[in-house]
Amino acid sequence: MHKNKKLIVKFLLVVIAALILLLFPGLRRGTDKTVENVYSIIAGERQPDTNIVIIHISASDLESIGPWPIKRSYYALLIKNLTAQNVKKIGLEVFLSSRMVTQSIYDKLLKNEIERSGKVVLSSLAGRITKANNKFYTDSLSYPSPKLLNKDFLTGHLNYLKNNGIEIPLVIDNHGLLEKAFSYQLYGKESGSPVIMLNFISSWNKFRHYSLLEYFQLVRENSTELKSFKDKTIIIGISDSQIASTIETAYDNDLPGVALHAFALDNLLNARWLKTNYYLLSGILFLLFLLGLILFQPKIKANNYYIYLFTFGGFLIVTFILSIVFNYKLALSFFIFPYLFVITADAVYFVLEKQNILKGALDESEVLKKLLEVKESELNRLQRELDVTGERGSETLVEQIRSLKNDIEKLRDDEEDKTKAEFPAGESIKEFHGIIYRSKVMNSVVELIKKAAPVNATVLIVGESGTGKELVAKAIHRLSERKNNNFVAVNCAALTETLLESELFGYVKGAFTGASSDKMGRFEAADKGTIFLDEIGETSDNFQAKLLRVLQSGEIEKVGSPKQFNVDVRVVAATNKELEFAVNEKRFREDLYYRLNVVKIELPPLRERKEDIEVLTAHFLSEEKPGMSLSKSALGALLDYNWKGNVRELESVIKRAVIFAEAEGRDIIKITDLPKEIVKKSKYNFEDLVLESLRAKKFSHSSITETAKELGDVNRTMVAEHFRGAVFKTLYENNFDIEKTVILISDTDDNDVNERVNNKIRTFLNNIENDISSSGIKEFELAKSKFSSKYKNLPVKFHHYLDEVIKWKLS
Repeated sequence: MHKNKKLIVKFLLVVIAALILLLFPGLRRGTDKTVENVYSIIAGERQPDTNIVIIHISASDLESIGPWPIKRSYYALLIKNLTAQNVKKIGLEVFLSSRMVTQSIYDKLLKNEIERSGKVVLSSLAGRITKANNKFYTDSLSYPSPKLLNKDFLTGHLNYLKNNGIEIPLVIDNHGLLEKAFSYQLYGKESGSPVIMLNFISSWNKFRHYSLLEYFQLVRENSTELKSFKDKTIIIGISDSQIASTIETAYDNDLPGVALHAFALDNLLNARWLKTNYYLLSGILFLLFLLGLILFQPKIKANNYYIYLFTFGGFLIVTFILSIVFNYKLALSFFIFPYLFVITADAVYFVLEKQNILKGALDESEVLKKLLEVKESELNRLQRELDVTGERGSETLVEQIRSLKNDIEKLRDDEEDKTKAEFPAGESIKEFHGIIYRSKVMNSVVELIKKAAPVNATVLIVGESGTGKELVAKAIHRLSERKNNNFVAVNCAALTETLLESELFGYVKGAFTGASSDKMGRFEAADKGTIFLDEIGETSDNFQAKLLRVLQSGEIEKVGSPKQFNVDVRVVAATNKELEFAVNEKRFREDLYYRLNVVKIELPPLRERKEDIEVLTAHFLSEEKPGMSLSKSALGALLDYNWKGNVRELESVIKRAVIFAEAEGRDIIKITDLPKEIVKKSKYNFEDLVLESLRAKKFSHSSITETAKELGDVNRTMVAEHFRGAVFKTLYENNFDIEKTVILISDTDDNDVNERVNNKIRTFLNNIENDISSSGIKEFELAKSKFSSKYKNLPVKFHHYLDEVIKWKLS
């Protein structure tokens, strides 16, 4: 290709890559975060400020002292003891809601201890945050209950923004009242920056930290270690990942909020937050550098491989130093993404110029379809020939037609569609309040439900449509102390804003045209019980504000009535939306999100828990038509399908299939009873064709090559690897009995043929044995990694059987 044209193409690719990054900020942020995490891991953990001590309430603490939220008397006792130890400041990262009526008896005690201490900073929550003229504003601010008793108590907001990193607005303006960030209030000095982006320099466990009970143990023992608390800043918060809001960093998968604010204070004390001033400039410089490289690359007398290697190595070294040593936030994606585009373009040009385009082997389904078309075409030709010759047609011609019909029938009618599938049984199948499962991921969900249900806290259920969010909500209600009262479900997406308000809060007679009598709202109906608000992400901003007021105060107001009255309702909300993204996009109130997201339960889609498909199918079959079974082929199609509609879609498919099977008087569901979108994803049985052809050729030396040609000139390796896979599969299914495997593969009593098959099987096994012996490896995972070449061309469906053969040989 002409050099100038090649140069223009690469220039355009850099521009396109930059535009993609601008249009898809998630891709840009993800790339930046990945590289930054790699840099952090390479650099290693650094010691956070030793003047910060974390006292965290762990899961084991809650098991000992009671459910969340804990009694506020514990905080009062903490503050009393810490003050006696002459700490510098005490930050209570737990938001003490005024809605917790059961906690109000301890508020006066807590207030008195805070007043005596004079060192406490409480936490507050801001509502929706906006930015204008480099300042941050909020439309609402929730104060902790002690602040309501003494307005002089110091508070700091816990809010942070996810914008290419974790940003904390140091000051937020709430209608003229300025609220400092929690960490900024603890810092106690002025900062020239309106916002800081957090720099997580280690795992949060590098901070000096104690669980709540560990600290109280020190107090009971009057440990000398308590003397070291003098002049330290103490941050108190919850660390149980089932309750605390967490984020992922380079060093922690679940970093709790208490640690986040500890890092914020560390960054302020040591001025090591991430500097974002040069982010845009760095992106522009990276793009200009790449464009310059493309322009001068043809003039550099060096192999392109070395040019790219040197360039990328230099980029990594320079940006590593700027990121780790000088704490600069750089637009790393604006180099990496266009760079990948450029080297990919050069790789494609190289392949085209050397004419080494790899011709991939035909997919086995395509091979079978092609073979079916050839045989049908040949059948039509022979049928026409027989019509011409009439009764004088030769016996050979009739036999050819009969043979072709048999072949076509084999291709069209897979034997597995006549065989009943066997479903799992026994202790592996579990049922939990209508939730059927056996997967580990659903077991984790159930354990979380058990933990969350007895606690009187709001729950947010997140999952795609059809994953069973209402079943989870009902399970939470049944396991709670409210189980004897009403469970009320509301689909927020099914009602307009006006109807939703009147449905939830009720209305009085004459409130609007048609309101001929008072109506009880869903909240009132759920008093002392549970209300389930499905599709909460579809509600309007105005409704969200009203719902927030109910959650904060427990008071509702009927449409058309000025009177307010209290209801005692536990709220369980659900959504199929990414509410965090909606919050960032200003489509969902942040303060409402925090109110709802006390306990978050994430339901995995059905495609991510394939092992549950079989038990769910068996359950739906028994519910719909006891005695109805499913063919192996149909079950395979269900397992291969992507299930965008999840469990609800699976249930509908089974109901439809039962109707179709009953209409034909069958007690087995075949693949033809399933919808087309599921059937078209099922696979043809290619291995049987390979074995049939090899058997016909008596597994001769040239049988692999001849079979490849017979099946439509497919790749010889494709045939050989399907044969190897069939051998491993048969070995595994017959408890590694080699003699039995030989007979099943050869399907004959011919001793010569069996000897040839035996030699081929022994060769496969000897290759594995020799590799194991020469490597000296005894563990399967290491062996699998070492023998990756043995999996390379083997179809994926046979990988499991090769795993089992290697395990057999290792044992």
